[in-house]
Formats: sequence, structure tokens, C-alpha cells
Amino acid sequence: MTEQIPDDYAEFDFGFTAADADELNDLLSGGTITSDEIQELKDKLDQVLEINSTCDGALQVKEQYDELLKAKMKDIERLILPLLVNLKKNSSKDYLHWPGSQRQTQCDLQIQKLVNITRS
Repeated sequence: MTEQIPDDYAEFDFGFTAADADELNDLLSGGTITSDEIQELKDKLDQVLEINSTCDGALQVKEQYDELLKAKMKDIERLILPLLVNLKKNSSKDYLHWPGSQRQTQCDLQIQKLVNITRS
């Protein structure tokens, strides 16, 4: 199942890592996004939107694309939000218990659903 997933998708891991109690202290450091990086992304997005708005018929194409994108994003949201909502539960506890065989099966099902949405 995971052989269908491109290697560059593994770069985003939702910010959590499996660890035992001894490894926990090593995992508590992380980085942040600066306001300059956010502004740079906004500038790039503005450039892309400006380029798209100058093409003949771009508005009609954009509207159709936006409809399709909106539908696919809702489908993706339905698959990812349950994970994030469940990870937020019991935030006073530092550890998650998710048995490996159950985790593998559930992840494989969600991966297949995501792949079906994004590659259709």
C-alpha cells in the first residue's frame, strides 16, 4: 500500500513521532515559520493569481477548477480531520496508545482513500 505513495509525501509527519519515554526529551525541540516566510508565500501566491487573471477565459476555467478543487478538498478534509480531532483529545496526557496492527490497517485504509481522491 505505501509503495504507491511518493517519497516526498513522507516529509510531512503531522509533527508527532513514535517514541518511548527515554527518547521523549530528544523530540521536544522544533522550528517555527517566520513572518518573512509567510509574506514571501503570500507574494508568490499573488503573482500566480495575477498571471491566471490575465489569460483569455481564465475566469471561467478558474471557476470550474475551484468547484472541482472545493469538492476534492472536502473529501480530503473528511479523511484527515478525524485524525487531528482524535489527536487533540485528552491533551493533558503526553502519550498516545495506538496498537501497531490496528494503526497499520487504519492508516492503509485512509491512505488508499486519499490516493483515490487525489489521483482521480
